[in-house]
Amino acid sequence: MLGGTWMYALAGFLPGGRILTQRYAEHLFPDDDRDELAAYDAGTGERTALLGLSELAVDPENDEFSSAEVLDGRHVLLPGRVYPSEGAPQTRHWLLNADTLRPLGRLDYPAPVGEDVTALGDGTWLTHDGERLHRWSLGHADSRGVASR
Repeated sequence: MLGGTWMYALAGFLPGGRILTQRYAEHLFPDDDRDELAAYDAGTGERTALLGLSELAVDPENDEFSSAEVLDGRHVLLPGRVYPSEGAPQTRHWLLNADTLRPLGRLDYPAPVGEDVTALGDGTWLTHDGERLHRWSLGHADSRGVASR
């Protein structure tokens, strides 16, 4: 990657020869503690899209998003864990537009899911709940925005 890879992780490959990265600042510098997703043109290294993850975080001071998964040519899934001031941690998954990295909404599943996601590249992804494995797809079969297979 042009400019080095310090604090950046390769998250995936997007259509049109673009690379998806996730930045983990981890409180290294007080004035530079920003986690973000970005897309870059693989040929020129020019940034084509940027999302500051604090826009989606309940508490921008706490790391919430551990990965980003390219679901298909139009969607990126952003799983994360929220640590509310009261109660147990909660898992949330955000759906993003792959071109702009803008949020399309938060997914509401009919079954518990964790942070670990395996994208299959065809618009489907896997999650697990204890011993159960779930395969999900984007669809209109369920009013909550996901359908189980």
